[in-house]
Amino acid sequence: MMLRLTAVLSAAMLIVACGKKDEKTPEGAQVAPAAASAEGANARGAGDQAPPTAEKPEVGAAGDAAATGQLTPPSTNAPNAMVEIIEFSDYQCPFCSRVEPTIAQIKKEYGEKVKVTFMQNPLSFHKDARPASKATIAAMKQGKFWEMHDKLFANQKALKPEDLERYAQELGLNMEQFKKDSADPAADKFIDQNQAIATALGATGTPSFFINGKNLRGAQPFEQFKAIIDAEIAEAEKAQKSGADWVKERSKANNQPLYDYVYAGKTPPKAAPRPERPVDRTVYKVDVDPQVDPIKGNPDALVTLVVFSEFQCPFCSKVRPALDQVMADYGDKVRMVFKSNPLPFHKNAQPACEAALCAKDQGKFWEMHDKLFDNQRALESADLEKYAGELGLDMTKFKSCASTGKYKQQILADQELAGKVTARGTPNTFINGRKLTGAKPIEEFKSVVDEEIKKAEALAAAKGLKGQALYTEIIKNGKVFEPLEEKANEFKLGPMTPIKGKKDAKVQITIFSDFQCPFCSRVAAPLTEVEKHYGDDLSVVFKHFPLSFHKDAMPAALAGQCAQEQGKFWEMHDQMFGNQKALSPDDLKGYAKAIGLDEAKFAACFESAKHKTDIEADMAEGREAGVRGTPTLYINGRKFNSPSGYNLEAFTTVIDKYILKK
Repeated sequence: MMLRLTAVLSAAMLIVACGKKDEKTPEGAQVAPAAASAEGANARGAGDQAPPTAEKPEVGAAGDAAATGQLTPPSTNAPNAMVEIIEFSDYQCPFCSRVEPTIAQIKKEYGEKVKVTFMQNPLSFHKDARPASKATIAAMKQGKFWEMHDKLFANQKALKPEDLERYAQELGLNMEQFKKDSADPAADKFIDQNQAIATALGATGTPSFFINGKNLRGAQPFEQFKAIIDAEIAEAEKAQKSGADWVKERSKANNQPLYDYVYAGKTPPKAAPRPERPVDRTVYKVDVDPQVDPIKGNPDALVTLVVFSEFQCPFCSKVRPALDQVMADYGDKVRMVFKSNPLPFHKNAQPACEAALCAKDQGKFWEMHDKLFDNQRALESADLEKYAGELGLDMTKFKSCASTGKYKQQILADQELAGKVTARGTPNTFINGRKLTGAKPIEEFKSVVDEEIKKAEALAAAKGLKGQALYTEIIKNGKVFEPLEEKANEFKLGPMTPIKGKKDAKVQITIFSDFQCPFCSRVAAPLTEVEKHYGDDLSVVFKHFPLSFHKDAMPAALAGQCAQEQGKFWEMHDQMFGNQKALSPDDLKGYAKAIGLDEAKFAACFESAKHKTDIEADMAEGREAGVRGTPTLYINGRKFNSPSGYNLEAFTTVIDKYILKK
């Protein structure tokens, strides 16, 4: 592949901006058009390893580019290939990791008939992805691209600078040269060039593949690749051609833009500037209680910043400099309020929030706040006690407060409020009720603060209000959402609908779920607790919603329905959620045997896809009710949104208040 990237793209310096992630999507998917689940996967084996020199198979066949010091994308060693797969990928993207075993399988089965070329596309919201890409470029210069590539995908959750240097040492790289090459602006330029091509080809998500020019997006199964590869090999055999010229010929026939940008030296067009988002002036009713909430700044301030945050969230730490600068620049005109919103997948976030509130008891909330953010990777119980000691707190009082869960209810109330004002993630900052989501730059904060100061000054002059009274007046008609949506859906309960409990129970929880979705498996335990808590007053209905990018989800759903035929859906349900990474047809048949199903009946049912129409009917019902991802839950037909996650307290609070009216 003749990738003359340096000459082609010197003017095309841009960063790909991958679109916004869906609310939970729910799998936290990269916005790759065919993204997979959020969990990582084992990185592929090393496959074809490059020889120790960087000139030939370690880089693309770009003439004398390597000799002249130009960077070219690395390719596997297949000079007579009939097919070239160009992969745009990101080392922090879980879907990219997930597809690597498939790429390894392709290399194993097709050998030198297929060449794989890797192009860098680190997504902007993956803060460790670009440094990781630069590390592989530095390794490429020492002939170890693929080895570093495999290291990074195998250790996707450890891509900090110190991790990258450790991997380089493990690979025996010259460390002085590695550090120099990692910091070389040429590496950034090379990545930008790769991304310019990706953007021009519409490959703005990861992973994205071009197989002799034919696009395949997302972490697709082997069979999807095989269909395209086999067709391209058949064309090569028919023409009795192979090698670089053949690949160029096929790429041109299949995808003229790719041929132009990758092979013919054409400069991709600059990406059109994004249209500016309209300014959101919605005011939310974010209540503040000066007797309860941690508050910093002038009590009579014109502007109140309410920050929903938690101490294990990296983006919450990232927004601190902007918040501190607002407080410094505006002085007595602003005050800041902290609301706790520990996310359920951050195991130390809840105790850290409790520790900060326990420090507030002794007048040192903000000192503890700073300690916790400064030490985000050390938030175990012993760490929290250490910080309390360093701040000079009365340790007996602090330990008693922390161990008794004194502030659990306050935190739960903060989280309930977060849900009502759509602050489901962290950080979310409300400036006199106006929401800024995420770690926004200081300019965005100042723009809203400046507007709100003018409005508050006018209102204060007109009504003679200040401080808390002024803030209450500003937000009194603000927007709020309830945890249960008003619309009550009616879901069909047929003979093949899995249900636990009585059909006419006072409380019915309907869950739209996917057996390959990791977040769905996490709901199973709290639902069991809810069932025990309410006994005969509650039933649970399971509706299938297998996501298209989970290749094993539909077969698993079919297996569940085949088990339902024999009265053992929930036993199969538990088997599949307990073994989410093993959902092949053979695995499913093994679970059927383990729970005592008639194996012949199960196999006949499963292999005929007998209940596919039932599953499709569930999905149609879900879409009609507003299901966009999994898990999605309804309580008595009303969609349930829980900012604190799906835990017993979240369920009982809503059920008791809204359904049972306790």
